[in-house]
Amino acid sequence: MRLNTLFAVVAPIVLLLPLSAHADWPKGEREKYMAQCTQAATPQIGASAAKSHCACGADAIKSYPAKDIQALMDNKATPELQQKALGQIAKCKADTPAKK
Repeated sequence: MRLNTLFAVVAPIVLLLPLSAHADWPKGEREKYMAQCTQAATPQIGASAAKSHCACGADAIKSYPAKDIQALMDNKATPELQQKALGQIAKCKADTPAKK
């Protein structure tokens, strides 16, 4: 009987472990990324498409460890990490044609 009680307490915690293994953006860094990205992308694709594209890019790398995200934001990431992140972000396609 004790084993059943122990299992009932431990099982939900074990099931939540994979969720905690994925990092999220360090505080304030997602907003900083969005501001920089939309500012750079708006002249080419327009404000609405830039916001959508940048949000997709932010979501694409949010599962990276916080230290990797911070390194990317501080321009201190290794070339391999930069290429990996750019590859993930490149999967986000802007839906609207280039702004003229």
